[in-house]
Amino acid sequence: MSKPNYIAQIVRAVAPKLQEKDTSIIGVNLPVLKARLDHLSAAFPAGTQHSIAIKTHPHPKMLAQLVKWGYGLEAASIEEVRLALAAGCSPSKIVFDSPVKTRAEIAEIAGFEGMLVNVNSLGELDRYPENFKPVLGIRINPQVHTGAPERFDVSKKESKFGVALEHREAIVKAAQRYNIQALHMHSGSQMKDLEVQQGALESLRALADEINGQQPGKIKVLDVGGGLPSEPLSDHTRMQVYGRIMSMVFGGSSYQLVTEFGQWVHALAGFALSKIEYVIAPGRMFIHLGADFFMRDAYTEARAFPLSVWTVDAMPVEGEKVPFDIAGPLCFAGDYLAQGVPMASGVQENDLLFVDHCGANTYALWSRHCSREVPSVWAWDGAEIIHWSERQNIGF
Repeated sequence: MSKPNYIAQIVRAVAPKLQEKDTSIIGVNLPVLKARLDHLSAAFPAGTQHSIAIKTHPHPKMLAQLVKWGYGLEAASIEEVRLALAAGCSPSKIVFDSPVKTRAEIAEIAGFEGMLVNVNSLGELDRYPENFKPVLGIRINPQVHTGAPERFDVSKKESKFGVALEHREAIVKAAQRYNIQALHMHSGSQMKDLEVQQGALESLRALADEINGQQPGKIKVLDVGGGLPSEPLSDHTRMQVYGRIMSMVFGGSSYQLVTEFGQWVHALAGFALSKIEYVIAPGRMFIHLGADFFMRDAYTEARAFPLSVWTVDAMPVEGEKVPFDIAGPLCFAGDYLAQGVPMASGVQENDLLFVDHCGANTYALWSRHCSREVPSVWAWDGAEIIHWSERQNIGF
């Protein structure tokens, strides 16, 4: 199916849902999501457990869909652990990575056999009881730079995450002293330099091998966090290259491999549709989604989302392209989805703006600024639109 036809089908299905109250909707493209997950699974060594990062898109129906397809979930807070359990995820496929676990949270998860729980510091290990049922791991900071954007780089020397690899002797001693069965490494989101990451992976295996050399079978699980930039699927994706590196580094070992992808999985599998409320010359339109939905883009660096304008009858608005600023609804001067983007000059009030590839870190980061309601959420299954949740008030 060509992209314009796929968008037209979605617009045709969703447009009747947009009324005076529902001025915008958030959507998930399930066929795209499934294709990306299949690609991920095929790229990595057989038996790898892929636990998808909840924080990237935490909608309960999304989590339930991932679990239904056989994937695990990675939780960065106790609240996300509860979401994962409520979605039907087996504890053995849940990874709990919060860097500030409280004693009460540790007590809450203590009976979940098979859950992977990674400590953020060696001092945290003293908080775990001897009868702790989950698999306990140590998060390692590999102290490398893989090309991840500065604010998403979690493996630089001053990072708050993990135990620096330079403290190797202390890590080995801790693994011997405590009931450690896993090592976890995270080199940052949207990694670009996979050669550097390969070196980090080799260091992780060498550390696990050293611990097992002293206590055979001690380390059973290697949890490799970190993600890649979103990309279209093809025969030569960066994810396939990464999978081959994983096979090369860990081939011949008996380690259970775990991953924690989020952005790469979700980004291209999400869309949004907003009524265009005002068109003001020269070249400015106002829509109902702004820094509340696109918070990361308004406050950091805007992503180049594919944009198109449609009539309520699902016809593309065409005409000469002119530069447009697309303003959101918040009382905040930086509330722009995009500025100076070429759009059809014929756009007018009540047309619809379709925003594609916005499935990652959008719904998840919804801002309470101006107390606007969270739009209803829908899923496109390739044939029809499925209602996931009603418009929601923000509670304070």
